[in-house]
Amino acid sequence: MNETAKLIRKAATQLFAERGYAGTSVRAICQAAGTNVNGVSYHFGGKQALYEDIISRSGDDRLASAQRLLGLPPGDAADLESRLLLFAEETLAAHLRDPEPLIILYAETQQRFRNCDPKVLKNLSKHNEVLLAFLASARRRSLLRKGVDIDIVAGTLLERLNNQVHHADFIESVYGTSIKEPKYRRHWSRQTIDLLLHGAVRVPSEEP
Repeated sequence: MNETAKLIRKAATQLFAERGYAGTSVRAICQAAGTNVNGVSYHFGGKQALYEDIISRSGDDRLASAQRLLGLPPGDAADLESRLLLFAEETLAAHLRDPEPLIILYAETQQRFRNCDPKVLKNLSKHNEVLLAFLASARRRSLLRKGVDIDIVAGTLLERLNNQVHHADFIESVYGTSIKEPKYRRHWSRQTIDLLLHGAVRVPSEEP
C-alpha cells in the first residue's frame, strides 16, 4: 500500500468511527487525507470497499496475534494461564493504540453488518476459532474441567476485553478506574484470567 492509500485509510478509519458509514462521504475522506476526490475509487474501488478493507485488516491483525500466542497447545496449567494473560494484555494494548476499528465493529454489530459483506468478518471468526482451539486442547489435556463450555469461556473473555476498551471512558468516569493506565490494565488482566480459570470461590486448601 502506497503512502496516499495509507493516508486515505487512516482518515477514513477516523471518520467512520466518528460519523458512521452513512455519515461519512468520499469527499470528506479525501479532504481529510489531503488527496484528490478520486483517491478512494482509485486506491480502494469505492467507499464500501474501503470500509470493508478497514474491518478486514482489523481482523487480520487480531488473527495474527492469536495465532502467535495461542497457536500451539498449552504445555501445562501455568502455560495455559500465562498465555491467556499475554493474549488479554496484547489485545487490550492493541485496541487502546488503535481504538477506531473496534468502534466501527461495534457500530456494524448494532446494524447487523448491513454496510459490508459478511465475508469480511472471516478473520474475526478465525480469531475466535484460534482461541477455541487453544481452550479445546487444554481441555483434552485435562487442564480444564470436562463440563466446561469453551464457547462460553472464549465469548466471556473476548466480550470483557472488547467492552473494557469500548466503554473505557464511561468506566473511568463512574468507577474511577482506567484500563488505559498500565498498572491497572495489568491488574485487570490478571484478575480476569484468574476468575475465568479458577473462579472466585475459595477452595478448602486456601487460607481465608
